[in-house]
Amino acid sequence: MERYAIFLCAGRSQRFGEGDKCLALIRGKPILSYAFEAFVRTGIFDRYIFVHRDNTQKNILEKYFQDRILGNILSRVRWVLGGENRTNSVFNGLQLIREQLSSDAFVFIHDGARPLISSQNILRINGALSKECGVILAHRTTDTILLATAKDHVPFPPIADKIVFSKEQRQYCDRGKLWAIETPQAFYFPEIFKDYEQAHALQRSFSDDSSLFSGEIRILESKDFNPKITFVEDLEPVNTRLVFSE
Repeated sequence: MERYAIFLCAGRSQRFGEGDKCLALIRGKPILSYAFEAFVRTGIFDRYIFVHRDNTQKNILEKYFQDRILGNILSRVRWVLGGENRTNSVFNGLQLIREQLSSDAFVFIHDGARPLISSQNILRINGALSKECGVILAHRTTDTILLATAKDHVPFPPIADKIVFSKEQRQYCDRGKLWAIETPQAFYFPEIFKDYEQAHALQRSFSDDSSLFSGEIRILESKDFNPKITFVEDLEPVNTRLVFSE
């Protein structure tokens, strides 16, 4: 059965503050290229679908890949324009698969802003996949998590250092039950497409693929450092880890 990888790089990078975070350079390479190379190293993928934000981004990435990635790999790359939010972008990628490729396949969905995904974890996900069960990476939460509810007249989310929460407005979660979800996440294509098609029809937005998936989910615990770049300050820990691993 074929396997496809969808890379999401269509976000507007509003919290990053310094241009397109998927094009941000770490040790001279766009951060998206690190994830792409990790997927390529596994040798299990038949197609790579990049959901891009605009032609400028696409052209820059294409040029970088042409200079550094083998031609037989580039022939497996497809491009599709992203949507107004993550859910729409994933749906665009899934529609490309339905229209141009085989629907009897497994699909891996990965945030392009997670450059440190390891080939080993991708292969772990592949080994756990089945038609009946999706597979996600996640790590245990060690911090105490506070769920704060603001008063009706207070804008939410509040500015943390400006709002005082009463005892009744504070709920402390049992961290033993909490998982911080990562990507990639992998599914049997017909099942995840059905759920995304429904979400698209209802105009519902999700920040995570497993949260809309109607089937069973298997969690693989990730003990690797696999952060998502959100703020420009997130680049330095990733750079440090890359230096350390050399």
